[in-house]
Amino acid sequence: MIIQSAQHLQDFCAELQQHPVIFLDTEFVGEGRYTPEIGAIQVAVEGQAALIDPLAIRDLSPLRVLLTDPHIEKVFHAAGHDLVILYRLFDAPVTHIFDTQVAAALLGYDEQISFLNVVERTTGTRLTKSHGFTDWLRRPLSEGQVEYALDDVRYLIPVYHELMTTLCEKDRLSWAAEEFQRLEAEKSYLPPDPDEVYLRVRGVERLSARARAILRALASWREEQAQIHNLPTGRIARDEVLVELARHPRESVKALRDVRGLLPQQIERFGQGLLNAAKRGTTAPPPPLHRPPAFPPALEPTVDFLVLCLRSLANEMSVSPGLVATRSDLTELVLLGAKAEIALMRGWRRRAIGDALLATLEGKATARVIPASRQVHLEWSGYEHGNGRQD
Repeated sequence: MIIQSAQHLQDFCAELQQHPVIFLDTEFVGEGRYTPEIGAIQVAVEGQAALIDPLAIRDLSPLRVLLTDPHIEKVFHAAGHDLVILYRLFDAPVTHIFDTQVAAALLGYDEQISFLNVVERTTGTRLTKSHGFTDWLRRPLSEGQVEYALDDVRYLIPVYHELMTTLCEKDRLSWAAEEFQRLEAEKSYLPPDPDEVYLRVRGVERLSARARAILRALASWREEQAQIHNLPTGRIARDEVLVELARHPRESVKALRDVRGLLPQQIERFGQGLLNAAKRGTTAPPPPLHRPPAFPPALEPTVDFLVLCLRSLANEMSVSPGLVATRSDLTELVLLGAKAEIALMRGWRRRAIGDALLATLEGKATARVIPASRQVHLEWSGYEHGNGRQD
């Protein structure tokens, strides 16, 4: 079913209000844009699926009411991009989220498992990506495109039920709730602060204070222009160009021609803006650069050992280690212990694995290889492995 009129959408959403759980996906085009443009919104409930055409319907407010209703659970797979796009479309965050990719990682699947793979592993059905590179902004959509899009929500239903059942069996619904609450945080959907994007530019840590001030002005101006013109930032100027202009500011548009990586059409359209931004940066105070504390090379083996322990514990508990902590997290744990401000030291992560890694750092744990399986096993006093409780 395709919904292309406001009245049809209103009737459909009124019907969905009677369902405690709905299943969603979006199709969009992001290439060549700062903000991806939505081309389709798929919604399903048990026994029914529809593709809502956002290009044909100007008033999508009935869907906004539905998505912001905290009493209705909204199920996605890999919800990140969908949630950002829907936030920008409705100027409000989606509430009461369930993400099947996150749920799968909590049960030992790959942290970034694709929808195709999770469908095959949970239902035995092998889907194909026959329209993976469709231009979802072109009309009319073919019957094949519509069916492809609707399959993404039809098969989400059995995946959800299988994962929900296993989460309940393993007593991990509370873990999932913590993760989904983080997805709902409104700050996750906001565009970056233009005055802070310079910190993401590769090479910023090697710049002088003066050059860093210029880079900040350049990066801020580029971000604003990208938003205004709906262009990827690289279409205006690549990071390497900004770093070069921060180190060696040019005085004229003509002088920009010798900057490697800056195309003639970029100079024509944005050259004067780059010069003006760099000039503002020369008179601005140097911005801060938050350098992490130096990490002693002698402690690298300790981090390596914690990585091994993390993988061992995660394997025994059937949870994706990448969802629990990164190497960067473990490095901070080695430096700061329980005072480390990382997710590993909070909530289910700490109870399930974090406390065990702290015990390891305190010399209270022993790692050994189990001969029969050749797997590493971690043992420590005062900890009942498998349920995350201290005795």
